[in-house]
Amino acid sequence: MISLRDQAALIRGCFPSFRTNRPGGELVANGEVQPTPRSSKYRLRITCRATDNIPQVHVVSPLLVPREPGGSLPHIYLGDRLCLYLPFSGEWSKHRSIAQTIIPWAIDWLFHYEVWHATGEWLGGGVEPNGVKSTAE
Repeated sequence: MISLRDQAALIRGCFPSFRTNRPGGELVANGEVQPTPRSSKYRLRITCRATDNIPQVHVVSPLLVPREPGGSLPHIYLGDRLCLYLPFSGEWSKHRSIAQTIIPWAIDWLFHYEVWHATGEWLGGGVEPNGVKSTAE
């Protein structure tokens, strides 16, 4: 298992603009990413508790919005957490680096969010949290 202290160091090493702290057995990382040079810049907040070692990723700004009023966002869990991998599939484990998996996956998710927003089609693959299979798997 990679400790939260080591996860924080790896995040800062790979993404120097990220700031990390570890209040009460939890890792909190905040930083800005930009999927492509023409993309918006997104501020992320990643939290990970020592008790379960499951990173949770939120986009702090800009606000993610549905394509249509009253619509929903694709690949989002309750609480507006990004759906980056299939739980219990082995894609994520406490032995993997957040900096080398979760953050790049979030950047990829944001790229596909921008494409979805422009076209209405989610091309990022995966399975919706409600069990619906996505287009590009």
